[in-house]
Amino acid sequence: MWIARDIDEGLEAIQLPVSVTAKASKMESDDPNWSLVRGCLAGDSAAQRKLFDQLLPYLKSAVRRYIWAEADVQDVLQEAFIRIFRHLHKYDRTKSQVQTWATKIAINAAITFGTNKAKQNAQERVTKPQVQQPEVFAKLDAEGLLERLKALPRDQYDVLILHAVDGYSHDEIAVMLDISTTASRKRLSRAKQWVLSRFDLEGREMNLKKSDRNEMD
Repeated sequence: MWIARDIDEGLEAIQLPVSVTAKASKMESDDPNWSLVRGCLAGDSAAQRKLFDQLLPYLKSAVRRYIWAEADVQDVLQEAFIRIFRHLHKYDRTKSQVQTWATKIAINAAITFGTNKAKQNAQERVTKPQVQQPEVFAKLDAEGLLERLKALPRDQYDVLILHAVDGYSHDEIAVMLDISTTASRKRLSRAKQWVLSRFDLEGREMNLKKSDRNEMD
């Protein structure tokens, strides 16, 4: 999936910030992708392709935490890359690395896509479960955990993943999901309670409690 034709207009008339000084060499050593950004801003198509290839695996992994149908994942990734390249001139390397900045754009695109799809298909309510504390994610297998969490109500799942996996604050989540910070906290609390009532956490595994196995089959 290469979208060079879609990003061309976003690269027109873009100039490097005046603040590019000797500090740039240090920034490049800290963030290898910055040199690619500079190339993109200069209109280098090879740099555009290279940056796309560098970011794709990370953005795909982030998007898949919120979007599960592969066709939808591809649609969200395309939208994310269009946004990234169109707004590349706004990237501020003093605030975050390129990958972090791009991942946030991809997550926002995924959240927007999921919200719009839920509104259009009210009958298709994808539900997912959640885990007790953010630290638990460090102990559990990521793929297995996310599969378990797909039984929770979608609104609770999104808050849990945004907060515990991607590290967003409740204030940021409130803006992304168009809810109050209080609602965000309540959804996270309910998600944790749901998981604790149905699963036993053992090492790197999240096992369904015996009393709930028949119900979940």
